[in-house]
Amino acid sequence: TAVQLYSYGRGLQFKKQGPEAMEIFKSVAKRFPQTVYGHLAQARIKSSAGDFAGAASEATQAQNAAPTDAQKQSIKALIDRLQSKQDINK
Repeated sequence: TAVQLYSYGRGLQFKKQGPEAMEIFKSVAKRFPQTVYGHLAQARIKSSAGDFAGAASEATQAQNAAPTDAQKQSIKALIDRLQSKQDINK
């Protein structure tokens, strides 16, 4: 599922395996493009490339698709970082 793949990609990032994580995020974005996790994956890909405006746009779409207020708040923190031009992958 989208959440499993996305979580696996995040786990790779925590293990300092960034390039491998980006491949997983590309898969999530391709297979689940209109879901919360598809948008978050795209945001992480764009952030890693330095496209903070594009990443913030994707994160905003993820926030709009998020089912819970807690998830919306977590995503808002990512959006705030992106608007400050910070890579959300670090």
